[in-house]
Amino acid sequence: MAASASVDAGADGRVVRGALRARVAPGVTLEHLIAADGDPDHLLTRSDCRIVKLQPKVIVGRVVTRAGVLYVKRYNVFAWRLALASLWSRSPAYGAWAGARTLAARGFATPELVAAIEFRRAGFLRRSFFVTREVEGALTADARWEAILADPDPPRRRAARWALARALGDLFRRLHAAGLYHGDLKDVNVLVTGPPLSPRCVLLDLERVRVFGQVPRRRRVKNLVQLARTLGPRASAADRVRFLHAYLGGSPDRAERRRWALEVERGAARKDRRSPRPPPGRVPQLSCTLVCQNEETNIAHCLETVAWCDEIVVVDGGSTDRTVEVARRFTERVILNPWPGYRAQKQFALDAARGEWVLNLDADERMTPELAAEIRSAVAAAPPHVSGFAVPRLVCYLGRWWYHGGWYPRRILRVVRREAARWGGTDPHERAEVRGRVAALRWPILHYTYGDISDHLRSVNKLTTVAADQPGVPRDVGFLRLAVEPLWRFVRAYVVRGGFLDGLPGLFVAATGAFYVFLRWAKVCERRDFPLDPPRAGP
Repeated sequence: MAASASVDAGADGRVVRGALRARVAPGVTLEHLIAADGDPDHLLTRSDCRIVKLQPKVIVGRVVTRAGVLYVKRYNVFAWRLALASLWSRSPAYGAWAGARTLAARGFATPELVAAIEFRRAGFLRRSFFVTREVEGALTADARWEAILADPDPPRRRAARWALARALGDLFRRLHAAGLYHGDLKDVNVLVTGPPLSPRCVLLDLERVRVFGQVPRRRRVKNLVQLARTLGPRASAADRVRFLHAYLGGSPDRAERRRWALEVERGAARKDRRSPRPPPGRVPQLSCTLVCQNEETNIAHCLETVAWCDEIVVVDGGSTDRTVEVARRFTERVILNPWPGYRAQKQFALDAARGEWVLNLDADERMTPELAAEIRSAVAAAPPHVSGFAVPRLVCYLGRWWYHGGWYPRRILRVVRREAARWGGTDPHERAEVRGRVAALRWPILHYTYGDISDHLRSVNKLTTVAADQPGVPRDVGFLRLAVEPLWRFVRAYVVRGGFLDGLPGLFVAATGAFYVFLRWAKVCERRDFPLDPPRAGP
């Protein structure tokens, strides 16, 4: 969408311009807070944005801006039925805005609103965004509960547990008494702030709020079941009694509490039968390896997403910036090894790992919580004949997610059994190889491959130099390689694989891919006809 001179809101907080529709909080100007065109994808695709949820329905990111820390929730139109329904219904972002206003009017806390933004074409909803400010010092209810359980002082731990159980029970009671129903009141949709003995609850997932004259008992039980299935297994019987006591308004009627407890228990059991949890099993040790050089600006964002791994091995090829210093904040296993080439350096890192399984990541890549959970489950359940898992990569570039043009899914072998793996290929297109079967994973790695167009072109120049210098590259370059192969690369990316769906950015990416092929063979010709001894490039 083209930039505009201004995206100022009217007196009622509404913004209408082209495909963009928005409601903004007082004092908010979208072009200053988000981007010139008001599109929050520019925030979500920034390399310093921490993606906390990446699913077909929604993407949620936390990003630090000049206006403070923002949470951006992107609602995807992932099915035609949703696109059709959007013709006569409001977007989820507008629903969340209305839900937050409804809750605030009845005295319930929500994150501070910034904007609800939607993009429509011919009346059809394409995507929508709900932007809020971070609730300072808040944790989700499950994280707050884990922090309480980690307290080594038993009396203080017990008092904090009971205070949180009462606060949650009181929240549910007040919601239902006010005629409000929230469609998904699990633990991660309730933030908790304040001191341990006086917790304060803040509601999330606001597009699910509905108003009833009186909330039916069936829906009330459903909300209690949602919390019981998420936070309940970590709570004691005494904690659950205190929750119900607060929910029922302190009613001394034990028979009534038993009836509610039994109803919730049966509802949770029915839900568990429909969606059984996998039995716990042995989780093998998993190492993460990362090779880098002069990645000061990227490496922290990468390593914080793999903190769940049993071991992190960083191999630095000779950085002249603060890469090593930053890496040592996350792991003691930072190894210095003068740069021998891409393939050799990754083999060095693999040999240094100690885990039964090894995850390989680059500094410009990020893990998502969904992929981390999938990898843990996959390696725990992997049969002996499976030696690796191929992971799709989703590129974040030019303020958008690249699903077309051949950039997605492009699965790459990234998780391997250490004893069955080695690094092969030729620089800069090294690849992991394993003895055994490779299975595919669903959730992607996020790849922040280029900072901007200039960085893209610099990378093309560097990588084609490395590729042209490889000893196995053919030196017999003719018309087909210099002209026809780049032309086919463009047609394949722009037409066959749908790059045209991304408009002018898709045209640029397809043309750059074709230019990469042309430049590689042109440099091969140069080295054949004018032999040089160029310096070996780093990563």
